[in-house]
Amino acid sequence: VLAVVLLVAAAAVGYVYVASARLLARTYAITSLPDVPVRSDPASLARGKYLADHVAMCADCHDRDLGGKVVSDSAAMGRLASANLTRGQGGIGAAYSNQDFARAILHGVKRDGRAVVFMPSANDRFTEADFAALIAYVRSVPPVDRTPSPMSIGPIGRALGVFTDFPLAPAARIDHDTVRFATPPDGADTTATGGYLVAAAGCQGCHGAQYTGGGGPPPGASNITPVGIGGWNEQQFLTAIRDHRRPDGTTIDEAMPRAYGEMADQDLRAIFTFLRTVPPAGEKTKRQTSAN
Repeated sequence: VLAVVLLVAAAAVGYVYVASARLLARTYAITSLPDVPVRSDPASLARGKYLADHVAMCADCHDRDLGGKVVSDSAAMGRLASANLTRGQGGIGAAYSNQDFARAILHGVKRDGRAVVFMPSANDRFTEADFAALIAYVRSVPPVDRTPSPMSIGPIGRALGVFTDFPLAPAARIDHDTVRFATPPDGADTTATGGYLVAAAGCQGCHGAQYTGGGGPPPGASNITPVGIGGWNEQQFLTAIRDHRRPDGTTIDEAMPRAYGEMADQDLRAIFTFLRTVPPAGEKTKRQTSAN
């Protein structure tokens, strides 16, 4: 019996490594890329920095100076390291055109045609104006001389990439024929603005397509439909995002980036307004149930 168990385990591990290697080796021919004009005026740079630091969370993975860093290093997940986005030694900023950045952000594909690794390209969605502002800011950052650490994917990271929505090779989850910039929301429509911010922040990457939770790093994201947070008022929502504290006093896990709490009040209120319109779905997660 033990021999059979070991044989099955070895076969499973072998399958995961072969399937994940195929995902990482697959190439994509992206033939149509937008040529977006990028302006470096103060308003565009300020908007780009706001998006990078507090909405798209570029700084959370690529570091505050955008010079890249080791995001995670463990035997299970492997060494997940982000790229140096600047024009410094070891960075891609000098070599990447605006279209190259569009290929990576919209399609999850690098210049060599292979998928970017551990990047939420399948979840983040920007308007053309916000994309341009983001790239303008990235190009304005001072050069950082830092060569990224070699990437190595561990067994759990590979398994998550094969069997779940973990962004091991996000290009495999994108319909490249239908990729478009997001439609700019009507500024007077708070719900639409909130929906756009949720898309730009990539919230579905952890909270799921229906916002029922369970994804992302352990212990998994919460249900943020009315099933999970329907009893919260606006101020309680802002406190939860800013202070990582639920209305009952329990803490939110650090897997939820604190930088979201630095978003403008009006943006967090818009997100709360949007989430109130999301159809109730799923159940409270175990952590939400135990907290209550």
